[in-house]
Amino acid sequence: MKAIRTFLFLAISAVLICCANTSAKKTDATAENAGAPSVSASVAENTPTDVRGLGLVGNVKEVSVTVREISPEPGEPYVDSTQVMRFDENGRVLKDRYDNLYKYDDKGNFIFGLSEKTKMRRDEKGRIVYYENRQDEEDDLGFHINFEYDDNGRMSKAKMQGWESTVDEAFTYTGDNIYPDRFNAESEDEGDHYSLVVDYTYKKFDDKGNWTEREVHSVSKHTVVDEDTEETYETKSLEQRVIQYY
Repeated sequence: MKAIRTFLFLAISAVLICCANTSAKKTDATAENAGAPSVSASVAENTPTDVRGLGLVGNVKEVSVTVREISPEPGEPYVDSTQVMRFDENGRVLKDRYDNLYKYDDKGNFIFGLSEKTKMRRDEKGRIVYYENRQDEEDDLGFHINFEYDDNGRMSKAKMQGWESTVDEAFTYTGDNIYPDRFNAESEDEGDHYSLVVDYTYKKFDDKGNWTEREVHSVSKHTVVDEDTEETYETKSLEQRVIQYY
């Protein structure tokens, strides 16, 4: 059971690591050194809400994300996984990178996801503030997430609650940067404490201003409070995106 909860923690923590904002100009020094184009206010503001919320600008149709762990051994990194996100012509998310599905009626209202029990709620600006995942009608082991945004429209916090665990997530930005510098997650579960810190280095961008390659440095800790023990895991990976536009 603990292995399942740990997996949920790590998987859900990674759901939101691609957030973007609607600021007028990208000021991240690492991005500028990599030759990244600035994202204008008009492009950002005209980007559909779901596309923006999942870390993109422009009229995006599909994004394929390949994650490769950087092996400490000599040789080429090996492929860990590839996820695909899809959007409709109105910028509404149809499939996120973890295979959650989103279906809408003719008026654009959310109907259901993986089952009739799946729910989604938006705020007055059209941003997703609540998502409840259920694999099927009898699934009692799903989870729900509440999202918060800062004054610049960037996702700032998320709280995931599952069957027997809760995960608090936060994003750190520098100035008006479009992309987060750091992601933090904390979880308490039956006397155990889990933490995850992820730092990003952006390497490549396309001509729309969307990143296409970044390095990810993750440090996770598992602390057993009653036994006063702590295990630390450190990983480095490379994420590459192939983006198709309408």
